[in-house]
Amino acid sequence: MAKTRRDWQPDPDQMARMPALSGNAINGLGEGAPRPPRPVYWAANPADIAHGEVQLWFYGRNDYPEISAERARRIAAQQNPLAPLAPEPVQRSPQAWRALIEAEARAIGADAVGVAAVDPAWAYEGRSLPWNSVIVMAIAMDPAEMAKAPDLPAGTEVMRQYTRGVTLARHMASWLRAQGHEAQPEAGPMTGDMVLIPAAIAAGLGELGKHGSLINRELGACFRLAAVLTDIEVTSGAPDAFGADGFCTHCRICADACPPEAILPQKATVRGVEKWYVDFDRCLPFFNETAGCGICIAVCPFSRPEVGGNLVAKLARRAGRRASGGEG
Repeated sequence: MAKTRRDWQPDPDQMARMPALSGNAINGLGEGAPRPPRPVYWAANPADIAHGEVQLWFYGRNDYPEISAERARRIAAQQNPLAPLAPEPVQRSPQAWRALIEAEARAIGADAVGVAAVDPAWAYEGRSLPWNSVIVMAIAMDPAEMAKAPDLPAGTEVMRQYTRGVTLARHMASWLRAQGHEAQPEAGPMTGDMVLIPAAIAAGLGELGKHGSLINRELGACFRLAAVLTDIEVTSGAPDAFGADGFCTHCRICADACPPEAILPQKATVRGVEKWYVDFDRCLPFFNETAGCGICIAVCPFSRPEVGGNLVAKLARRAGRRASGGEG
C-alpha cells in the first residue's frame, strides 16, 4: 500500500537533476543563528533557484490533464488585474478594520481568517515587507479527496485550492485598494515575498505540526494559505495554542505513513529556531513523483473530520484539568 510502503526508490532521472546544494542547507537546518529564509522551490523563474531543473522535471512528470487545467486556471487568476487604488483612503479604527476584513474574507469564501502585524523577518532574503499588516486566509481542501493521497485526485485537489487561494487573495487586495489602501496578494504554491506559515501562526490560524504544515483547530492540516499585505493598521490576532504541538511530540502517524521517511521524530534547529522540520532532500523526490503527495496531511488525526473535533475538545479538557491543578 502506498501510504506505508518503504520499498520506494526515487526515479534516477529526477535524481540526476538534483543540485549539489542540499535543500536542507538552503532552509537553514542546523543553523544556530537567525537569518532571512531563502527560496528553495516553486520559483516563478526556476532558473533563479538551485532546484530549478527539478521543478521543471515536476512539471513534465505531472503533466496530467487535471493538473495542467488547474495550473492554467491559477495562472489566469494571477493575471486578473487588481482594482485601481481609490484616491481618498477610507479611515477606520484598527478594530473596525479587523471586523470588516474578517467579514469580507468569510463572505468571499475563506474558511478561516486572521490578521497580524508584519514581521520583517518573514521576508525572503533580498526582499522587503514595507507593510503594516498581513491578512491570512485558510483555504480548506476536501478531506475525502486528500484521503486518496498520494494518488492523482489529491494532487488535483491541492492545485484546485491553490487556485481558490489566488482568487481570494486578489479579491481581498482589490477590496482594500477600492477603499484607498495599498494591498499586495500573496498565494501559493509559487514563492512570493514572504513565508506564510509564520504569519499564519501569528494571526492565530494554528500551530506548526510535525509534518511541517499548519494545524488549525477546525480544519486540521487539510488547508492551504493565501494572504494579503496592506498598509492599513489592523488590530492583530494572537497565536492559537490548543495542544497540537504537544500532541505531535508523541504522535507518529504522519512519520510512519511517509514513504521516504522524511518527517523528523524530534524538533530541529532551523535558522536559530527550534521547530518541527521535514527533511527536504528526502521529501522532494517522492513529492515530485506523486503530483505533490499529501499523505502526511491526509493521515493527520486533526485532518480527519470524524476525529479532529473530538481531539481538539479532548486536548482542551486536558489543559483545563492541568490549569485547575488536576491530572493531565
